[in-house]
This record gives sequence, C-alpha cells and structure tokens, in this order.
Amino acid sequence: MSYAIDKIRNIALLGHGSSGKTSLAESLLFLTGSTDRLGRIADGNTVGDSDSEEIKRQISIYTSTMYLEHNGYKVNVFDAPGYFDFAGEAAEAVRAADAGIIVCAAKDGVTVGAEKAFKALKSRNLPCAFYISKIDEENGDYTKAFKALQEKFSTSVCPVTTPIKEASGKVDGIVDLVTRKAYSFGSGKRTEIPVPDFMKDELEELYTALNEAVAETSEELMEKYFGGEEFTEEEKIAGLKTGIHDRTLFPVYCGCAITGLGNTSMLESVIALFPSPKEGQAELDTDGNRIEPDPNGATCAVVYKTLSDQYGKFSLFKVLSGRVAADMTLTNTRAGAPEKIGHLYKLIGKKTVEVKEVGTGDIGAVSKLTVTKTGDTLCDPKKPVTAAGVVFDEPCYFMAIAPKTKGQEDKIAAGLTKLGEEDNTFHVINNSETKQMVIAGAGDIQIDVLCKKLRDKYGVEVELSEP
Repeated sequence: MSYAIDKIRNIALLGHGSSGKTSLAESLLFLTGSTDRLGRIADGNTVGDSDSEEIKRQISIYTSTMYLEHNGYKVNVFDAPGYFDFAGEAAEAVRAADAGIIVCAAKDGVTVGAEKAFKALKSRNLPCAFYISKIDEENGDYTKAFKALQEKFSTSVCPVTTPIKEASGKVDGIVDLVTRKAYSFGSGKRTEIPVPDFMKDELEELYTALNEAVAETSEELMEKYFGGEEFTEEEKIAGLKTGIHDRTLFPVYCGCAITGLGNTSMLESVIALFPSPKEGQAELDTDGNRIEPDPNGATCAVVYKTLSDQYGKFSLFKVLSGRVAADMTLTNTRAGAPEKIGHLYKLIGKKTVEVKEVGTGDIGAVSKLTVTKTGDTLCDPKKPVTAAGVVFDEPCYFMAIAPKTKGQEDKIAAGLTKLGEEDNTFHVINNSETKQMVIAGAGDIQIDVLCKKLRDKYGVEVELSEP
C-alpha cells in the first residue's frame, strides 16, 4: 500500500543507552499489530536488535528501520543506539527522520545521551519530544525526571501525559492533559477511566503549564489566555502543533514499554501533532536550493544507511521528491553514474516486504546497487540534484590491528572494506613508519564489534595493540 505524504510520519527514537528505546519500538509494533508477539531484549527476540552481537551484548549497535500502521497513517520508526561508540548510527536515524523522540528512564532523569540527542536534533532543526519510560519501575520518579528536563532544556518542555500513581507507588494509568481524559491499560487494550480526584491539585498545575505553553505559540492564543478564557481541545492541538514544528515547544509523554501503558496515547499524539514530510523542515541541495517534497515532481532520494549481509547489500533511502519505482534508472550524483533500481522493499527490522514503489516522504530499501554509498543522492537523470548527506563525527580511538595468523593481512583489509560499506565511522590507516595497520573508530566497543565481525563473517582472528 502506498501512502499519501500527509499520512506519513518519520520518527527517530534517541537517547542514552538502556533508556528503553528498543522496548518502546517493540511495544508500538505489537500494539498496532505490526508484530504478533512482544519481543524482549532479555530473550533476544526484539525486531530492533536482531544482530548476533546485539543479542549477546543486549544493546543496540545498529539503527533499525521499521514501520507501523495506525488509523490510516504510516509511521516509520528509526530505533537508534544510545551508546556513544555507535553515534554514527544515530546520525543516520536523524538524517532520515522528520522529528525525534528522546527516551529518558524515569529513574535516570537527564543523561548525557539525552543531551547529545537534543543537540543532534537541534543541528537539523527537527522537532523534538521526550518520552519518560519505565514509570512503573521501582525508584522511577516521573515528576523528578520531568522537572529535570525543564531545568535542562527550559520551560518550553511541557507536559502532555502524566502517570496516575497511587500512594502505594503503583502506577495504574495515565492522564492525557490535552483531552483531560484518563486511561488504564490491560490485556493489550486501552480503557478510559475516571480522572482520579486525589490528583486534582497536581493536574491543575500541569493543565496550567500546558496552557501557558500553548499560549506562547500565537498572539491570538496569548490574548485568549490572559483574558481568562479556556482553550478548546482544537486550539490546544493547533498550538502544540505550531510549537512543535517551530521548536518552541518540547512535549513530554510517559509510559511503560512492557505493559504498553501510555504508548497508544503517545502514538496518536505523534500522528496528530508531529509534521509530515511535507510540513517538515525544508530539504536543501548542496547549492542551497529547496528540494520541494512534491509527489509529482522529479525523483530525488537520499541514501541514509547501507546494510550488508549474506544476501547482499541493501541501500536504505528516504524519498525527498517524486517516487522511486522498480525498474527505474536513476543517477548517483556523487559518482555521476546510473543505477538500475531492481527490487524495492519496506523494512521491519530484518524482515523485508517487497513493494512496487516508494512515494515522497516514505522510506524504502533497494538491493544490489553498484556504486551507491551511504549519504549519496539518487535522482532523475534529467534533473540532477545533490541533497545533504549524513554527517559523522571524526574517529577518536586508535588501535593497531594484526592477524593472529601471519599472512592474513589482505583478508583483514578486504573484510574491513566490506564492513566499511555499512559503517562509515571507522577508518583504516596503514602507518608506513611503524608498518602497522591502524583502525580508527569511536571507541573500544565499536572496535571490538568490528573484530568479532571479521572473525564471524570473514574467518580472520585478529589481535589489537597500542599503535
């Protein structure tokens, strides 16, 4: 099924390692019927973390692309790693997204990973929201986490949902502050419940904070607010939508990935408030000209990620204009070479669903391109244009790498070249003075993962030393 551009949302899940991003993605897929079971990181069966190293280490190493369908909308989700060794993967997710949700655990508050994610979204002027996860865990404190976000990122951080927490500490539901409705969640279903009386004072404070944030989005709303008039639900939604788009508001959601509490409400709010690819930030080519997100325009797509496995190479792309269809021939503007488009796919993690075409604003994958790399632009040969690529940090961690069995240096070099098709964040340097091959990356975990891949994929056992 092909979706109109206004029915598409592209969302990156960002934040510190172990904050709950992969579990949140898994919950959203399950709640919308995109998967038939709720995977768990501990069981090694999540959609997002399907690589053998991810399963063994129980962390995300690669950005996983997936999608779900809800109420006639398609939401593409990019589940990005939070560990800094894999910041390049998060950069790829941010390049493909039109907005980001920064996941913060209720017991951790604001982390360095959350700060880095906020900075990454700001660098591309993308809308940003926060999701306070694990609100039902012991020592989880939503209120403390929310106030920490406000202190760090200003009062533009405004509440949209809040947990219902009994005196015993048990979390029984959430309150949607926009609609002023309360919900519980059980057996995979959301149920409306009465707004609890014991939260009256707390909720009034949060309602006021939300209204003040909405009032800031336009002079008309500001006048109405100071006139003592209540905002309608439609006005609150319109104000939030404007503030989110302009990055003058950063909404805060909450929930629990394991139980599903709060996640349906967050998803519906994202659909209602976050920009479609047509409404999002303008895409500019390298000459500073706007690339119009026109479904009927000339084809232009940017490759934001490359996957390579035993079945071949997949190039993951976002369509900025026009459409990409099977059997098209497009131009790679970096290489100045034609690329024949073969089979096209949508991805849910490693699962592929073949499609005939991918429309403007949507995400797709194509196999077996010849010269295309991450960051390249594919476009109509008659209207060549180069979009912005993916910006990676420079490597800062250096180790000498050598085979345990002499004579396998060429196998190491060939293996690292293939791994480099997927990972653009490491470099290989041949030091002529020390006669060493040096691998430069983001950190020791990344280098260790690359060494394991050399062993498992290319049969080369290596050893590392200080260069």
